[in-house]
Parts: sequence; C-alpha cells; structure tokens
Amino acid sequence: MLTTEKIRRIRQLNRDYTRVLGVMNKQIFGTTLSWPEGRIMIEIGLNHLTAPMQVASRLGLDRSYTSRTINRLVKRGLIEKLPSPTDSRSVQLRLTPEGRRVFAQINTRSDDQLVDLIRDLSTAEQEELYASFATIDKLLFKREGK
Repeated sequence: MLTTEKIRRIRQLNRDYTRVLGVMNKQIFGTTLSWPEGRIMIEIGLNHLTAPMQVASRLGLDRSYTSRTINRLVKRGLIEKLPSPTDSRSVQLRLTPEGRRVFAQINTRSDDQLVDLIRDLSTAEQEELYASFATIDKLLFKREGK
C-alpha cells in the first residue's frame, strides 16, 4: 500500500491538475455552459453516446440530474431528443447544428489548453508526460494507449 505521503502527493497533483484545467470554474472554456453541460455535450459529440442513461453512467452522474441538465441543453437549442427507433419509451440525443458548433469550440479550446500547458516542455519531456498519462490510463482505466 502507498504511504500516507505518496497518497498526499497524488491528491495534491489531482487538485493542481483540476485547477489548471479549470474544472472548478463555473463555465467551460469561456462559453455559457456549466462543466456538466459541457461534459454532456462532449459525451454526445465525441463519444457518440445517444441514450441519456449512457451519458449519466459514463459521467457518474445521477440520472435525474442528468435529465434536468439535458433538458436545459434542449431548451437552449444545443441538443435534440429524437424518438428511439427500437423503444418507444426511450429517446436518443443528438447535437443540433448550434450544438455541433459549440461542441467544436469546446473541443478546440480543450486541445489548445493542453498545448498551452505543455508548451514550455521539451519534446522529450512532452513524451515523458504522455507516457505517464498512458500508464495512468492503463492502470486505472484498463485502456491501452498508443
């Protein structure tokens, strides 16, 4: 088991990284979207999750909270709900044209944020950082990186 000091350092890294990413900011990347709203848009746009339950599960959010958040995005014209072709009780989520525009903005700004974060690192340091993230991904989430 890790020592108390090592656990403290991991927790400090988590706090620092979420601060740098702006996760605690009220809005995501200068948009009017909250972080949960932005993450829902990302799950639909990037990961092609179309069922509200899939989105809630992927983000670890309460289903009723997710439903209310999705409804706000629908009212703002960023997401539309379509009847499920296989289950009349269910809906599928899709980004509207405006939703795709906002999603592209969030996605680009997210990439830009990372580029800015590592800009002053040498190529070797960037590769070392990537290898560290790949190791975290492999160990904690069981995904193999490239």
